[in-house]
Amino acid sequence: MYLSRIQVSSSLAIQAQLATLLKNNSYGIHQMLWELFNGSERFLFREESACEQLLSEQSLPVFYLLSRKKPIRDGSLFSVESKAFIPRLQAGDRLAFRLRANPTISRKSAVAGRGKRHDILMDAQYHWLRDQCKTHSLLQSGRKGELKQRLLDAKPGFYAGGQIESRLQEVSVVASRHWLIDRGSRMGFDIYPPKLHSNGYRWNLLPKKGRGAGFCSVDYRGELLVTDPELFLQKICTGIGPAKAFGCGLMLIRRI
Repeated sequence: MYLSRIQVSSSLAIQAQLATLLKNNSYGIHQMLWELFNGSERFLFREESACEQLLSEQSLPVFYLLSRKKPIRDGSLFSVESKAFIPRLQAGDRLAFRLRANPTISRKSAVAGRGKRHDILMDAQYHWLRDQCKTHSLLQSGRKGELKQRLLDAKPGFYAGGQIESRLQEVSVVASRHWLIDRGSRMGFDIYPPKLHSNGYRWNLLPKKGRGAGFCSVDYRGELLVTDPELFLQKICTGIGPAKAFGCGLMLIRRI
């Protein structure tokens, strides 16, 4: 495996070309990076900002990419640095990590009778609102916004608007953390809960899939303990969670 850092050329012409390619196109980044392998390689990637990662004054994207093949250098658009990714891990190793993931939960549809993926943060908020409506003997059916409004309109008021938003935020954080902790137990690592942070929630639109279509992403960072080195390395190489073609699933690790 190879871990690569890919920087965009500082040329203004190249930046204009890149902006045109990526404008309103969530598939553009993957397609652009795919060309580094002549369109014949599966890989994981993560986008960062040069301002944060390289202390650059320019806010250009930097891509970290994990692949089985070494990327082909593109002298005009990219600067590519690659190194072999051969971590020697043992059970008990402690690592710091960063991960951008698409945390989802599958729930069976009463109509279709099969599982459908849901944004786990929004799903947790919806079910918390339903539970609160049930507790206060309010109608439990309807969309998230309707459930929230019932709680706000109930007499006497059970919650002020700010209180509900605060509780929904807490519910989201707990759901996102549990998603990764649960997966870690099945992927060869254990998370240190006090060191786990999740933030940067974002809804990413996918216009090609229809109006309003998209996926959520959450940024995680923290520390973990390797419990099954072989399984853990396998999961790092294949990615964690869905939406891998859109920059999710690549876990970056370093020894502590």
